Amino acid sequence: MAFKSWFKGSGGAEPQAGAKTDLTIEDLIVLERYDEAETRLKAQLRNDPDDLYAHLKLAEAYGGLGRAEAAADQYLHVAEEYARDGFYDKGIALLQRAQRANPGDERLRLKLYAFEQAKGMEHKRNAAIEGLRQSRHAGAGSGTRVLQLQRIWHHLAPTPLLRRLSVDNLRRLFAAAEPVQLVGGHALAGRGEADGVLWVLLSGTVDALLERGAGEPTPLRSFGPGDVIGDEVGLRQGNWPATYRVAEAGLFLRLDRSGLEHALTGNSDPRGFLDALRQDGNDADITRMVAKLEARP
Repeated sequence: MAFKSWFKGSGGAEPQAGAKTDLTIEDLIVLERYDEAETRLKAQLRNDPDDLYAHLKLAEAYGGLGRAEAAADQYLHVAEEYARDGFYDKGIALLQRAQRANPGDERLRLKLYAFEQAKGMEHKRNAAIEGLRQSRHAGAGSGTRVLQLQRIWHHLAPTPLLRRLSVDNLRRLFAAAEPVQLVGGHALAGRGEADGVLWVLLSGTVDALLERGAGEPTPLRSFGPGDVIGDEVGLRQGNWPATYRVAEAGLFLRLDRSGLEHALTGNSDPRGFLDALRQDGNDADITRMVAKLEARP
């Protein structure tokens, strides 16, 4: 306490209101003069609400004043700003400080989980871009495809396929498959064909249709970003169960037998790679739908 009294003026008295002081905000916090630090920090933030350093110092001041929830609010604000710019590690570290300040705050736990998931997806996005750049199909247009992937990533990130694929297997998929831009109306596959190709939709939509006679085809199901079609054909050497036609133009990954072999060579988790691609069983689903329709009188 004697140390603190040295900064209070003659006889340990507090400085008069309006008196000049050379103490910084950091000094005030070290000296546990949290009320003064809070007042000065709030004034700074009125002039510059985006001063993240001031928000962090205000969190420290609130912590010293025993205002745990207010301290956590400041840490959370800065963490969200860092995460918005892609600095998830910094955001996670600040959320952990917020949790120490206010351990019972459930929103912090949920936000921490969301940041960790987003960080993992950022790693996967980088792996997919790296795969495209390393692709055996790289060449003219590869830069355009990278930009396309960056633009459509928000559609892919929440899909089950990306959650199932490890970072390494995602990189392998994008390195082995051929990115193809397809227009609406393009016939992707015909029923009964066995071309040994699997398709992953990155954007756009594909309709599965049952064609019978000269009439209009019967729509079975539509597929969109993150869906895998042709798993029975590309992975199990089966036949396409229906006709598949591009309904909305988009970017697709075409994985043929050669590409599959490329993706599996040297792969430390080949089963995980294959299971991720065939888990949805979309071809089997279409096969069942076709069988039901054809069994009707």
